[in-house]
Amino acid sequence: MLTIAEALILLGTDDEKGTKVPEAGSKLDYGLVGAILAELTIQERIRLEDGGVSVINDSLTDIPYFNSVITEIKDEGRKRTVSYWLGKLSGRNDEINDPIYLSLVGKGILKEEGQSYLLIFNKNVYPTVDEGPEEDIKSMVSRIIFENRKPGAEPAMLLSLVYTCGLIEEVFGSDNKEAEKRIQDMVENNEYGEEVKQSVEMMETEILSAVTMMVTPEDTSKSV
Repeated sequence: MLTIAEALILLGTDDEKGTKVPEAGSKLDYGLVGAILAELTIQERIRLEDGGVSVINDSLTDIPYFNSVITEIKDEGRKRTVSYWLGKLSGRNDEINDPIYLSLVGKGILKEEGQSYLLIFNKNVYPTVDEGPEEDIKSMVSRIIFENRKPGAEPAMLLSLVYTCGLIEEVFGSDNKEAEKRIQDMVENNEYGEEVKQSVEMMETEILSAVTMMVTPEDTSKSV
């Protein structure tokens, strides 16, 4: 089973090159942090209260990047906004991005390869070795969008981040206007197919607003 962040990074990674697709840019970094915050809220480990994020269950999980985020929020010593955490945690390879990629490597979906630039700079890339999980994700979100199935909290957050991170064409292909319109309606109306706790809905709304505001002007022109 994949986390929201793992599903998002699969959709936002070039299968052959193993790097972020150009359409995503820095938005994917913000989206990954948002995905983690959302899932930790769904698991009732963090919550949004009085405008800030607080830890309500600091027990360790089986997922390293979840633990990193829980620990950092707890150690902060005061409630900080979602925007603060997006800004502080996004783009962190050691604690966020690389562990997500390596989790997918461990599941046999990606492989890790080293690349050298100018014989000096080394970078790891993560090409796809098993296309099945990504195709399953695309099929799942397509059924939600085109068969009018209202999603639960996790798929709704994934679809919202696909929209916000500029991955509509990557997921739905070049003929994606109808998909984009339906996802936009879902994002604006918080349409869930099952009862979702108000705390989760509040966090997801705050995350999407913050991700949209945090992207660069260049990224904004590509997204919505």
